[in-house]
Amino acid sequence: LSCWRKEEKGEMINSLFILCKSGTVLIEKHHREPLDRNVLDPLLVELNEVDRAEDIPTIIPGTRCYLVNVQKNGLIFVAACISESPPLFVIELLKRIISTFVLYAGKDINEKIMQKETVMFFQLLEEMIDSGFPLVTESNVLEMLILRPTLLNKTISNVTSKKMVADKLPPGQLSVTHWRKSNVKYSSNECFIDVEEQVNAIISKSGTVVNASVKGVMTCRSHLSATPDCTISFDHSARVLDDICFHPCVRINRWQNENILSFVPPDGTFELAKYRVYNITNLPFNMRATVNFKQLGGGRVELDISGKGAPCENILLTMEFPKSVSNINCVVSAGNWTFQELTKSLRWEIKRLPDRETLTLRGNLSLSVSDSVPDGTPPVLAFFRMPNTAISGLKLREMQIHGVPYKAFKGAKYITTGGDYQVRT
Repeated sequence: LSCWRKEEKGEMINSLFILCKSGTVLIEKHHREPLDRNVLDPLLVELNEVDRAEDIPTIIPGTRCYLVNVQKNGLIFVAACISESPPLFVIELLKRIISTFVLYAGKDINEKIMQKETVMFFQLLEEMIDSGFPLVTESNVLEMLILRPTLLNKTISNVTSKKMVADKLPPGQLSVTHWRKSNVKYSSNECFIDVEEQVNAIISKSGTVVNASVKGVMTCRSHLSATPDCTISFDHSARVLDDICFHPCVRINRWQNENILSFVPPDGTFELAKYRVYNITNLPFNMRATVNFKQLGGGRVELDISGKGAPCENILLTMEFPKSVSNINCVVSAGNWTFQELTKSLRWEIKRLPDRETLTLRGNLSLSVSDSVPDGTPPVLAFFRMPNTAISGLKLREMQIHGVPYKAFKGAKYITTGGDYQVRT
C-alpha cells in the first residue's frame, strides 16, 4: 500500500472518521485541511433509512466529498475523499487499518475497546497515514515503531524507561524492500504457508448447483534470518485462480510468465495472496432438504446429507422458520438437534460426516392456529470444516529459499470452511 505515488495531485484521504452505529464519532483524523463533521450527514441519512447498518452503500456521494466506509463489529470506518481516488485502494487501506487495530488490541475491536485504547489507535493512524496517503502498513514494521500493549512490553517500558513509541523510522524502511526490517536473526529458521478457502454456494431444491465459488487466502508465516528470496511453484491447479491479488512483495512479472510466486517476505505473519475460484463443481457433500406446511396446523421437515469421500467435520445445519411455527420435534440418525423457540431456529450439529453414508433428520412442525400458512420455505444454511483440503484443487508443489546460507523448515497446510452455503427447500 505504501508504494502509492504521492506525486498525484491532492490527497487520497482528506479525513478519517470512526463511528459507532448510532452515528457518534469516536475518532477523527484530518490531513492538511480539516473537514467539519457535517460532511458525514449523507451517511447518517443512509443509516436512518435502513434497518441494519450493514445495508448502507460502501460509497456514498456527498456535496463536498465521497464517503467510503467499511464496517466491523458495529464500528463504521469512514474515509472522506475530496479529490479523485481509486475506491478499491481506499477500501483496502481501511481494511488494513482494521486488521492492525485488531492485532494491537489482541481481540476483535468494538466501541468499548475503541474508547479505552483511543490514544494507541490514534498513534497507529499517525504512522499508517501521511498527508492522506498510506505510509507504514506492515505490521512487523509498525511493531518496531509502536510497541504492542502487552504485559511484557509494558513491564519492560516501566523498568527500563523505554518509550512505547519510537522516535524514528526503523532501518530499511526507505529501501526497496521497505516491508522487511533489516538485520533479522533467528536461531531456528522456518517458513510455512497456510491456504484457507471458504466455499460460497447456492443449491436448488432439486440438487442442482445454481452458483458455487471459493474465496481463498494464502497466509505466510515467515521467521527467516537475513534477507531471503523465496519462490513457490504450484501444480497446474494455479491456472484456475481468478481475481488474484498479491502482497506488494510479490514480483508480478514472474507470476504472469511462469505462475511462480517470487518474493522477499516480510518478517512475521502476512497475507501473501488472496484469490477467487468460480464455477466450483466438486462440492463437499450431497444434500437434499424439503419443508412442507399443511393447512391443518402442521408440517414436515426432512434433511438428508451424505459425504463424497473428503474429510468433513463440525457440520452445522441451520434453518430460520417463520414466526407461525410454534414447535418442532425431530429424529436424527446422528448428531444433535435443537430448536430455539425465541428465534425459531432449528440447528443440527454433526461432529463428523461418515464416508458414503447418508445421515437423516425427520421432523414434524406445529403451527399456531391463529396464524396463516407461511407462503415460502426457509433455506438451509450449512457451516463446516474440511481439514487438510483445498476444495479448489490448489496445491503447492515446491518452496525454495535462495540467498541465505542456512536450511529452513518449510511446510504447507490446507483448510476449507463453509461460508454463505445455502440449500433451498
